[in-house]
Amino acid sequence: MKQKEDSQVDLKVQPSTKGTEELTRGVRIFRIAFACLATIFAVCIIVQIFIAGLAVFVSPVNWMRHRMFAHLFNALPLIMLILSFVGRLPRKISWKSFGLFVLMYTMYITANITVILPFAAAVHPLIAMLLFWVSISIVMKAWSLAIKRIR
Repeated sequence: MKQKEDSQVDLKVQPSTKGTEELTRGVRIFRIAFACLATIFAVCIIVQIFIAGLAVFVSPVNWMRHRMFAHLFNALPLIMLILSFVGRLPRKISWKSFGLFVLMYTMYITANITVILPFAAAVHPLIAMLLFWVSISIVMKAWSLAIKRIR
């Protein structure tokens, strides 16, 4: 019975005697997983922008690659949002993860509504810049929290 109780406690944040919170091994694992996914997402955004540049400056054939590559990582913000709660990350990171989720689907909207609203195409690269900025800010904070040792 003692062993079962210990394994259940592993995923929780345990209060310490100093008034701060000690992170358990399970929470740290989720924080590291979050930081890894955030890094992968940021790299995907950089690659996606590069592919768009190839489509503009090298060959329009790359637009298909640009379109298809987005489908490979569009679920990452939702997974990051879930991990932000499981990893007990600060609410600010959870909100930013939600923001990435919203921005990703706004990208789909601006890419597909250009026939009806042509100016929406101009918003598309601006959203890409926001995705890059928010993802980099999440990566920096997530890694600092993932490797942080609370005494």
